[in-house]
Amino acid sequence: MSRWRLQPTAALRGALWITLIALIATGLALTVQYVQTARLLDTRVQAAVDDEAAGLIERYRTEGPVAVAQGVARAVDRPRVTDFIYLMTDSEGRPIAGNLARWPGEIDRTGYRSFDTQIATASGTLVERRVAARAILLDDTFRLLVGSLSDDRRLLRDRYVAALVWSLLATGAIGLLAGFWYSRRGLAFLDAASAAGKRFRAGHLGERLPVSGRGDEYDRLAATLNQGFDEIERLVDTLRTATDALAHDLKTPLTRIRARVELAALRGDADDVSTDLGADLDALLRTIDDTLRLAQAEATLATEFSRLDFAAIVRDAGEVFEPVAQARGIGLTIDAAATTIVGARSLLGQLVINLIDNAIKYTPEGGAVVVRLSSGAQGPRLTVTDTGPGIPADQRDRVLARFVRLDRSRSTEGSGLGLSIVAVAARIHGAALSLSDNAPGLIVTVDFAAPVEHPAPAP
Repeated sequence: MSRWRLQPTAALRGALWITLIALIATGLALTVQYVQTARLLDTRVQAAVDDEAAGLIERYRTEGPVAVAQGVARAVDRPRVTDFIYLMTDSEGRPIAGNLARWPGEIDRTGYRSFDTQIATASGTLVERRVAARAILLDDTFRLLVGSLSDDRRLLRDRYVAALVWSLLATGAIGLLAGFWYSRRGLAFLDAASAAGKRFRAGHLGERLPVSGRGDEYDRLAATLNQGFDEIERLVDTLRTATDALAHDLKTPLTRIRARVELAALRGDADDVSTDLGADLDALLRTIDDTLRLAQAEATLATEFSRLDFAAIVRDAGEVFEPVAQARGIGLTIDAAATTIVGARSLLGQLVINLIDNAIKYTPEGGAVVVRLSSGAQGPRLTVTDTGPGIPADQRDRVLARFVRLDRSRSTEGSGLGLSIVAVAARIHGAALSLSDNAPGLIVTVDFAAPVEHPAPAP
């Protein structure tokens, strides 16, 4: 119950953060737009004022102050698209020409200024207007003020404030709703993940997180967690199978040892059973050694990987098994093209040795084993082909599990870990392992990715 009480609080906290970020972004965007627009309006007004003032200054220089006063009077009387403000005064500040009654108190020096002033309308009413003007000192006798009404700046500011207020209110409302929904969605996913994890720990190994199919970050996280669940389930199933198979494989030789020891004690001929006991103990030691090699393979880390000459590893393994193949009357062919790979030397060597050993072991006299390593655009490929009895299609996945041996293989030496080590080595190197029919015999194919630069570490 406490979780459900805290969840709305956490969702509201997340919604507030999302809303705050949205409000800041909205305010900054509107402010930047306002500043840029205001600068554009100021630039245009100042350019118009400077152009008008330049014309009057030029007339003063060429025709004198009387011409300037006449030009100001004509400019005031004629209608214009832009409302200009003119005022020409003498040194005492008395107006000579223009549409301002007096010199503005805000203008105490030459230059460009903005100020508020009272301007008479056509009906004679005084209204306060914003003026941007340039003050010019013609000489020691006359002063000239040329300006333009710039109420657009004030209107822009008022609309900016109104737009900012309404935008922040709308953004706040939408942000709270959307943020609360999104936060609740994230918390719902966390609740689902927590519940699935608890059920998984309780023994429901088939438990998985739902994937909506939208492909968003929640789906990607759910897929990653599901892959972890899959791997844990696989390891648990493997351990269970390995435990059962190991118990079966160890029970048989141990039972034989006990029976032979008891029989020898009854007969008094312990020397006669020493050979049989040695064979049984060798089988036990071989099983233990293979189990240790499998554990070492599972513990291989990415730090142990380096760039290797894979062809040399394959050829060295072929040289080791060539006398064994000749002694059994089996033709062994090694065809290894120059191939470079990133991996663990010991693990790749064990992979190749186990595949060749397995192929020779089940190939009858007069048969053939072919080991071929090629390198193409898709990456290196290792294939080991034999002419033995092969493996039925419905048993090929099963023989890759630990300690699994087909019934007809129980009479041969082995622990049932050979192909398991191969499967682990392939998985650690990011390779795909497949078994297919050679009619007769078996084809084992290991396809490595290209390039194999960053193989995943062992789980």
